[in-house]
Amino acid sequence: MSTLGNEAPFDFDGDYGGDYEYIARTVIPGYRSSFRQALALLGGRVGPSPRVLVVGAGTGIELVTFKTARPGWRLTGVDPSRQMIDIAGHRTEEAGVGDGVRLVHGHVSDLDGDDFDAATCFNVMHFLPDDGAKQALLRDIARRLSPGAPFLLFELHGDRNGPRFDELFAAWSRYWETQGMGAAERAAFRARIDEGIHWVSEARILELLAGAGFEDAWRYYRALLYGAWISRRAR
Repeated sequence: MSTLGNEAPFDFDGDYGGDYEYIARTVIPGYRSSFRQALALLGGRVGPSPRVLVVGAGTGIELVTFKTARPGWRLTGVDPSRQMIDIAGHRTEEAGVGDGVRLVHGHVSDLDGDDFDAATCFNVMHFLPDDGAKQALLRDIARRLSPGAPFLLFELHGDRNGPRFDELFAAWSRYWETQGMGAAERAAFRARIDEGIHWVSEARILELLAGAGFEDAWRYYRALLYGAWISRRAR
């Protein structure tokens, strides 16, 4: 039974989506710097005007970060939430980087068969169950990448039966408090997590990447229960 009434635990077209940027800044260690790290890593693997697929356009911060630093990059942001696409569109226009940014309301599987030179997927896959949905998303991304193209994945993850999971989760919860999240808000967010996050271990993430057609995957970042991996589409 839902602890949140009729509301989905993470409704990006509802109140949660409207508050998403505040929540992300509060609970994700290194939220903003994660996009600058991605920019730095991709910069060593792509040319001056790559076609970059951003899976989960969100509020557009990633798009603005990339396009401001690299005006020649051609970005496609895709998101199944209408509210997120609208917010991302407003943000890119306000930042003056709307040219060269294409926003698609839908899923990766809805995209035309363009071959992208790179892709990112930040804070998306942990919302999908590991019943084939995670694997399907990664395969859809791989199909739209040129051979050898880099792919960056940033995820909330963990082995719930592992020896350090409980300690890391408790520390992560205390991190919310240090970021100014009040007790009632923390309890509500914990309820969302318990119902709407689909945990997998790092070993499983690497297995999913390999199963989707990615190779040479390695983790370049970790903070509490968040991690980021870079890989490339198999040649």
